[in-house]
Amino acid sequence: MKLTLLFLLVLMVACGSSGPSTRSSTTPEGGSAAADGAASSCTAAIAQTLMPIDKLAKGIVTVVPSEAGAARDVFVGAYAGGLGGAATMPYVYVNLATAMRVEVTDVTARTSMDWDLAFKRYVIFTNGGDGGIGQGAATHVATPFDSVTAADAIGMATESFFDANCNGKTDSLGGLVTTFSDWYSYDQATNRLSPQPLTYVVRGGTGQLYKVAIQTYYASLNGSPDLGGDFIIRVDAL
Repeated sequence: MKLTLLFLLVLMVACGSSGPSTRSSTTPEGGSAAADGAASSCTAAIAQTLMPIDKLAKGIVTVVPSEAGAARDVFVGAYAGGLGGAATMPYVYVNLATAMRVEVTDVTARTSMDWDLAFKRYVIFTNGGDGGIGQGAATHVATPFDSVTAADAIGMATESFFDANCNGKTDSLGGLVTTFSDWYSYDQATNRLSPQPLTYVVRGGTGQLYKVAIQTYYASLNGSPDLGGDFIIRVDAL
């Protein structure tokens, strides 16, 4: 599959992006996003972009055995039926404190502060700004996971999916920008995504700080095939 085709397909089913991006905390009104993660006025554009599905996700979210010390490795099943089925599947909403899936739909998630990160295929976003009503935000540092502290929570950005005219912000490959847009690199030869050596500092829906590192996009749980869309993320509170 050619690179262009891959990203056009994904753009049809989600609001994520690919490759390097420029982050922004600018709201569609042209001002700065509120510190509490207040959403923009681009209600119709958000609905069209996120394509909300009013049913619960079935993707598994569970802690997996690791030697990560106080941190936990968490499996997030965000396969969503693959590229062909993702348009009819909801996001998986994850509470980072409990390492569990939050039982909300794409519709009810818009009024919930219980979740911290949303996943579908390679797309990840926080519960803040255009992403939700929570206090969510994120930034990343090129620092090993174990060395990241709350002091690295500098320059946090809420989700800002649109410009002043409610047009989607896109990167050079046509994907919509989220605060997690840079999490991977794409290998055209293998059609596989590889995590960048980054640690994300995440402010959750209720304001709690976490550090998150993406370990793999091709996790296998109980012998399931590693088809992509199934993450292992390392999580610890700050």
